[in-house]
Amino acid sequence: MGTVITTTDSKELPSHFFKKSHKLVFSQLSLSPVEHDLFALFLSTLRQEDWDSFLNKEVTDSPEYDFGTQVLSEWFNVPKSNLFNVIKKPSEKLARQVIGIMDEKEKKFKFIPLFKSIEYSNGKLVISPNDKLMEEYLSVRQGHSQIPHVVFRKLHREYSKRLYSILCRFKDPSKTELHPFSIHDLYAHFGLLKENGALAKKTYANVGYLINRIIKPAISEIDSHEENIEFLIDEKSGNVGFSYKKEGRKVVGLQFLYRWNIQSYKKNIVSSQPLTYTRDH
Repeated sequence: MGTVITTTDSKELPSHFFKKSHKLVFSQLSLSPVEHDLFALFLSTLRQEDWDSFLNKEVTDSPEYDFGTQVLSEWFNVPKSNLFNVIKKPSEKLARQVIGIMDEKEKKFKFIPLFKSIEYSNGKLVISPNDKLMEEYLSVRQGHSQIPHVVFRKLHREYSKRLYSILCRFKDPSKTELHPFSIHDLYAHFGLLKENGALAKKTYANVGYLINRIIKPAISEIDSHEENIEFLIDEKSGNVGFSYKKEGRKVVGLQFLYRWNIQSYKKNIVSSQPLTYTRDH
């Protein structure tokens, strides 16, 4: 049997943020908002040392992660009596999710189940990760996104959570823009592709739909909850938070325009209350 990581008190969780490796941030994965929050709860408890006995072949099973009722109730901001209803369907879907890990430079890809199983019994949630994704889970030293989980859990839209994870990957205050993303990259990063690379819905092929139904609402929601990010206005288009990349008149990509207020961010991290937030309805 492998190591069992048990979390029964919210004080055992990181107070302010969880880490998500670069490969996971830019993976091909489509999750609902609650699935994102479940995944974030798991990631918040990951530590390299808990995998040592498995890595050293002292045990045959990878670590298992258990979460008690109090932790779940506070993380999802719901009464303990309603936990079953809130996490049942998202847990079922998350347990069946396949993640796509891409490496365009090396011409490599990997499609693999995210977890081995997710179980809930007697008020305890048990998550068993897929050890074949160990490198993706643990390689935070090779670059990662440090994501404030209180803000992350306030975001209702899947695409807001995806974009926020990307923006948290790059917090350099001297830079006000990310490298341009091609439209195809955006499809992949926002979980809009099937495993075969085709669009999940035909409507996504319309760049206007992508911008107006996904990008703009995500920027707006992040802006309303994250006071430490300033989205900049593109002078040419008047768009808030992004500019177009064109070939002739055709939009072939987007570049996100934003600035982190690092001093304010660090100050808020120090002074903020862990875990607690009010879910908007």
